[in-house]
Amino acid sequence: MKLLDRLVQLVLAGCISALAGYIIIRGISIAYENGVFRNTPLLSAIYGKVEDLTAGTYIPVLSYEEETEEKNRWEELSRKVFPVYGYAVNQNGNTAVESTGEYELIVKAQAQAEENKQPRRMDEFLKEQGAELDFQNLLNNYFSMDMTTTIDPERLDGQKLLAMDMTMEKNPQVPQILIYHTHSQEGFVDTVEGDDSTTIVGVGDYLTEILTDQYGYNVIHERGVFDLVDGVLDRNVAYDYSQAAVEAILEEHPTIEVVIDLHRDGVDGIHFVTDYNGKPTAKLMFIAGMSRTADGQDIEYLPNPYIQENLSLALQLQMKAQETGTELMRNIYLMAYRFNLHLRPKSLLLEAGTQLNTLEEEKNAMEAFAQILDKVLSGE
Repeated sequence: MKLLDRLVQLVLAGCISALAGYIIIRGISIAYENGVFRNTPLLSAIYGKVEDLTAGTYIPVLSYEEETEEKNRWEELSRKVFPVYGYAVNQNGNTAVESTGEYELIVKAQAQAEENKQPRRMDEFLKEQGAELDFQNLLNNYFSMDMTTTIDPERLDGQKLLAMDMTMEKNPQVPQILIYHTHSQEGFVDTVEGDDSTTIVGVGDYLTEILTDQYGYNVIHERGVFDLVDGVLDRNVAYDYSQAAVEAILEEHPTIEVVIDLHRDGVDGIHFVTDYNGKPTAKLMFIAGMSRTADGQDIEYLPNPYIQENLSLALQLQMKAQETGTELMRNIYLMAYRFNLHLRPKSLLLEAGTQLNTLEEEKNAMEAFAQILDKVLSGE
């Protein structure tokens, strides 16, 4: 009986170990499929080590192959050993998720010191560079790049980006500009709870009013809420919800050329303010989505055919703002995801100030932004 008991215990231990191994492997695989490891080199390396260790510990047959085999040997063998795993991968392989991890990525990026960089004056920069927009110098002086992504000289060709035509023939008879807020609950130091006119939505109202009344554009302001679920703040799928709403608006109004996702930044302990036309004004920053990881691989499930146009519009606005002689703009921030910037060539993600700015400073920033936007769109 003792021998039988011991055999039963060994069998049960083996089954439990195998089950635990499968749970670990599947958990890691799910995380990998959803981009947790793809966008961070360190996590990618850890993933590879854990993957090999797990396979070697729980399923030795999976680690029997030579180390020189291609990395996809793991997935191929997993499909053979666990058919249900292969089925699940096939079912999930084409899922394109924009929001997974995007909010955490923004928060992490905003905490980095590079966000405090101030772009150099373009005239001084060109004088030093002999009127050449050298890639590395342009990148260092006008952009901040998150560790999760990368860019090369082909994509950041200053001469090409500044030469692209970003003008738009104004027609107030039809909608041409769309403003919306993926994160509608973002507020300021003097925001009144329950009053969205004192949040980023209210700032969007003011920008709409200026562009319409002062500059003569036909503007649609989408005031929809995408970051609340059953009354609770939830930004996990906010970009998916806002994308669906924006796509519907663009389908109904195909004349829209400019799409602006207006946000309030969230940097702890930093109050971004400057003087613009004698008024205290929140500083502005564009976020550019590269749809690209740090190892130079395109994120295939988040394609953006308009990356060059997005960069061109942001850079031209940056340069136009500098002509005012103010410090209105912070560096353009390059990040891995696309943030719905693929919906139109002239798409912008604009961060205005932080949670420490006042509503007045935010509205003053919209006056400044509307002015430079009109200059670029009209070709001045």
